[in-house]
Amino acid sequence: MDQSRAPLYEAVVKYTEREMVPFHMPGHTCGKGAPLVFKDFFGKEFFKFDLTEVSGLDYLHYAHGVIREAEELAADLYKTRSTFFLVNGTTSGIHAMILSTLKKGEKIIIGRNSHRSVVGGIILSGAIPIFVQPAYNEDFGIITNITPLSLERAIKENPDTKAVLITTPNYYGLQGRIERMIELSHSHNLVVLVDEAHGAHFPFHPLFPKSAIEYGADAVVQSAHKTLPTLTQTSLLHIVSERLKRDKVEQILGVIETSSPSYIFMTIMDVMRREMALNGKELWNEAVEVASYAREEISKIPGFRVITEEIVNGNDINAFDPIKLTINVEELGYSGFEVEAYLNENNIEIELSDLRNVLLFVTIGIEKKDVDQLIAVLRDLQPREKKDKERIPSFPEAGIQVLSPSDAFNSDYEVIKLRESVGRVSWGFVSPYPPGIPVLVPGMEITEEEVHFIEVFEKRGAMVQGPIGKVDGIYVRVVKDM
Repeated sequence: MDQSRAPLYEAVVKYTEREMVPFHMPGHTCGKGAPLVFKDFFGKEFFKFDLTEVSGLDYLHYAHGVIREAEELAADLYKTRSTFFLVNGTTSGIHAMILSTLKKGEKIIIGRNSHRSVVGGIILSGAIPIFVQPAYNEDFGIITNITPLSLERAIKENPDTKAVLITTPNYYGLQGRIERMIELSHSHNLVVLVDEAHGAHFPFHPLFPKSAIEYGADAVVQSAHKTLPTLTQTSLLHIVSERLKRDKVEQILGVIETSSPSYIFMTIMDVMRREMALNGKELWNEAVEVASYAREEISKIPGFRVITEEIVNGNDINAFDPIKLTINVEELGYSGFEVEAYLNENNIEIELSDLRNVLLFVTIGIEKKDVDQLIAVLRDLQPREKKDKERIPSFPEAGIQVLSPSDAFNSDYEVIKLRESVGRVSWGFVSPYPPGIPVLVPGMEITEEEVHFIEVFEKRGAMVQGPIGKVDGIYVRVVKDM
């Protein structure tokens, strides 16, 4: 296919040039009625792209025109059977994969490192999750990936399982043995779904890990906005095999996504795809070089360590994404949360922090001068004389799934103190965010290990979504009368 085209973008530009009189939504009327402060900031031309389903511009949930052409070009580039533009983020793609594959009561194997949206899809489907504990890297204090051995054990213990959902790479750019896990799952006739949120850029440079698409996963969802030059909330859902029916996926997306999709979102995905097809390798070359320079220089500063390709071990870590810059700060006596605050005070914004690390993305647009500014700020951070000796816990194993997430979420709940919740059944989610991996899952029995983990994160100043903070402590929601 002609990857130099951007059919949706071209159609929108052609439409705006007609200067139609807009008796339709949205209410800013092609920018004529937009607030002046926004027109001054964005320019009036920006609003002309914020259209609805007007003549000649197709309809996302019944795409047969220029949107369908744009999606087919994306499928051609990524080498898939079908690719869908997502305007509700990767969450909607994960929900669509699960709802297209599972019925109520059917089992799905998922990593304990799955994003909360995976459990959200399981709630909507009524499926039963089988959790597999991922490996833990003691050196950097991060969970990595599930392994083929742990996956095989779960499959043998649950022979009636219908599907597997694998989350890899993780937030830190560490990819598991995805090829072997796909082969293993298919040998047991399981549908393989992959949350590859952090891998939308993988096809565009030889130093990047290979996508699960190349390894034969049945469906893969990617957060285009995480690493590619597009807007927040734009993602891609790829249907790779015949195990998922395109028509069914399309119908489900029409149910769970907005019925008023943003043409700004869809248009920039079309243009981003063209940019990657024509110039992707060249653009990523510079980013890879800048990231390599950052790792080399930061590792020279006393007290800082960085993750490099040496972390690859062929077990839980099979590939390393070079644009992810993970800096371990524990030798300086700080938590990652404290270093993030220090960087913010010095005009540097990062992707996330955890108890021991800070994580930065070196994507297209980051320049060597930006890294030099970062390095200068890091050099000025003085080590603490008195270091915190408290042991940082690994991510707790899943408690017993007493109820399905769906049954729990549809039950009544009560609010009790976190410390008094051990042995009770969780009604809601509790997740450090980012990365949004739930410690407590609806229907799961709450353990002492999980409570301690949440308490440590709260004490260290992490953002933990789900608990209710009150004057006398932290409270959580549990299933009532259980």
